[in-house]
Amino acid sequence: MKNFKTLTILFVFLSISPVISQNVLTLDEAIKITVEKNYDVRIAKNNTEVSNIEKGVLNSGYLPTVSVSGGINYSDEAQNVTFSDGSNTNIDNAITESYNASVTAEYTIFDGLERKFNTQKNSENFNLKKIEERQLIENTIVSLYDTYYNVAYQKQITENLLLNIENSKDRLERTKKKLKYGQGSKLDELNAQVDLNNDSISYASAYKDFKNLKRNLNLLLGRDITIEYVVDTTVVFLNKLSEDAILQKAINNNVTSLLNRQNILLSELDIKINKAKFLPKINGSASYNWNESMNPVTSFALNNETYGVNLGLSLSWNLFDGGKNKTKVRTSKITKQNREIELYKAREELKTEVYNAYEDYFNKQFTLKAENHNIATNQLNFSRTQKQFSLGQVSAVEFRQAQINLFNALNNCVKAKYDLKIAETNLLQLGGILLE
Repeated sequence: MKNFKTLTILFVFLSISPVISQNVLTLDEAIKITVEKNYDVRIAKNNTEVSNIEKGVLNSGYLPTVSVSGGINYSDEAQNVTFSDGSNTNIDNAITESYNASVTAEYTIFDGLERKFNTQKNSENFNLKKIEERQLIENTIVSLYDTYYNVAYQKQITENLLLNIENSKDRLERTKKKLKYGQGSKLDELNAQVDLNNDSISYASAYKDFKNLKRNLNLLLGRDITIEYVVDTTVVFLNKLSEDAILQKAINNNVTSLLNRQNILLSELDIKINKAKFLPKINGSASYNWNESMNPVTSFALNNETYGVNLGLSLSWNLFDGGKNKTKVRTSKITKQNREIELYKAREELKTEVYNAYEDYFNKQFTLKAENHNIATNQLNFSRTQKQFSLGQVSAVEFRQAQINLFNALNNCVKAKYDLKIAETNLLQLGGILLE
């Protein structure tokens, strides 16, 4: 018995002693770390940066293309040449050398406005990526809230189990004193010892879960999972949220609505891009060329050099491509219609989600108030039961039941507190104001 008591005290001390020197990780700090280091958030930011590069002038098609080319040709031949006067000449090692170089610039003067609409689409794609990045950050922060408060909840469960162990130890000591003075039985002592053992086992299991949840939070933060810290169990609630205000903000700012509207805009640009392909295209080119050749004596010219500027203008018009582009226009219009339907559907779903989330938020407010009242009632009940137990007026079973009721009430209140904060967070996300 004494050895078990010593081991229990040592186990509890070793479990809580590292906490003393750890840094407190507040929720605000956790959010900041997540936005900076979370793996998925970093990938989303890189994708946004790629889209930002693609919308730049270098990818717009408005700049000309410039190319440089050059070449050397050499030949060494044996030639047998008969001239017009009937004379004949044989030459071995008839060497011919030629050199050329050119600089060419090409520019699309008019492409049916396809280039303009593509540039606009690249810009709107960048806006789409920013919205998608925001959506991922919001979802990650909601996940962070849930994980952070799970750690906080499990921390308070372990603290409540420590309180349970203390109460069980107190009961065991009281039972031993009663047995010593002939007022109890050995069975009462054994039952008290069993309950203390069970409480210690429950604590060991809860503490293991607590450590696992802390590692999960570190993973979500995008940092070393072995970093030790203490979470802040304090919860600050916002002033009561208005259902009508949340609904109005959701219609204008909810990230899903923004994504749907952006996709409709992109569909409109797809239609314009495909229509632009029906128009003619005009291309211009300019080049500076240099050529020189050195010929054998059998040639009319022993040396020939040319250089100068060449300008060109071309027009092309695809009058009929077999109906492929017309098909693209028609399918683009249907895609736009589908996205408009999706927008309407998403708005109705959003209203439903807001109403449901607010109902949940309101219910959890009531639950927290009720659980706070339950704690006060169970604390009073346990205190009286503890006194009556010491006086022998209640049984060990009644004492244990009062102890369990208090433990459950404490846990339920903590859970209700965090559940309300999560419900509040969900409302803020639906309203599109979570990042504010």
